[in-house]
Amino acid sequence: MLIYFLCVLAIIGFSVFYLFFYRGWLRDLRLREPFPEHWQDLLRKQLPVYRSLPPQPRHQLEQHVQLFLAEKSFYGCDGFEVDDTVRLTIAGHACLLIIARSFSDFDDITSILVYPDAYRVREIESDGLVVSESEQIRAGEASSRGQVVLAWAECEQGAVNPNGHHNVILHEFAHQLDYLDGTADGAPPLGGEQARHWQKTMTLAYEHLRRSLSHHHKPWLDPYGATEPAEFFAVLTEAFFQQPDHLKAEQPEVFEALRGFYRLDPITFDESPP
Repeated sequence: MLIYFLCVLAIIGFSVFYLFFYRGWLRDLRLREPFPEHWQDLLRKQLPVYRSLPPQPRHQLEQHVQLFLAEKSFYGCDGFEVDDTVRLTIAGHACLLIIARSFSDFDDITSILVYPDAYRVREIESDGLVVSESEQIRAGEASSRGQVVLAWAECEQGAVNPNGHHNVILHEFAHQLDYLDGTADGAPPLGGEQARHWQKTMTLAYEHLRRSLSHHHKPWLDPYGATEPAEFFAVLTEAFFQQPDHLKAEQPEVFEALRGFYRLDPITFDESPP
C-alpha cells in the first residue's frame, strides 16, 4: 500500500513538473549554452541591425534566437533546402519583434515552411449557394494553427534592404503576435488605458489611410495596410522596425502605441516600461 501511495505521488509530482515547470527548466538549460560564433557572423550579415544593438538587447535577441531554433521546426518546400543562413535570417528577424518581450509570445508557433520563391495557393470562397475558387500568389502567410509560411526570395530581399518598405518575416510574425488573443484583428492583447489608446489611435490612422487611397493620394505607408486592420498592424510593424524615424515623424501617436506594445524604441533600442 505504501509503495502504491508513493508511486501515485511520484506520478502526480512528475505530471505537475512536466505541465508547469518542464518547459522553463529546459529553456534555462538551453540558454546555458554559448551562442555560436558562426551564428553571430550570420546575424551580422543577414540582420544588419544586429551590428548596432546595445549589449543588453543583443544578448536578449541571441537568447530568443537560441530558443527559436531549438523549438521550431523548419521545412523546405518545393525542393528548397533549409540551411543555417535560412534559419538564422528568419529567427533573427522574427525575434527582433520580441526582443523586449517574453519568448512565450511565440509558444504557439510550431513550424516554419519555406518556399524558394512566391508560391501559389488555391482559395475557396462560399457566398451562400455560390462557391468560387481562385488561385493566389503569396510571399508568406501566418495561421492560428502555429504555422508560418515564407518565400525565401522575399526574406532575402528584406534582409538586404533593412530600411525598405517591406519585410515579409516581420510582417508574418506580427500576424502571429496578433493571434495571441485568439484572432488576427489588428489589436494584439493589451489592457486598460493602453488598449483604449491603441483602439483610438489605430482606428483614426487606419481610416486616414483608407481615405487617402480613396482620394487617389499616394501614402508613404504600404497601401496593403488598408485592406483590413490585421494587415494594417502588420504593415505598421514593418515600418516601426525598418523606418522608425519616418513613422515617428509622420504619425507620432501610432509610433507611441507601437512602442508601448513592443516595449522598446527601435531608433535607440532603449526599452520602454510594459
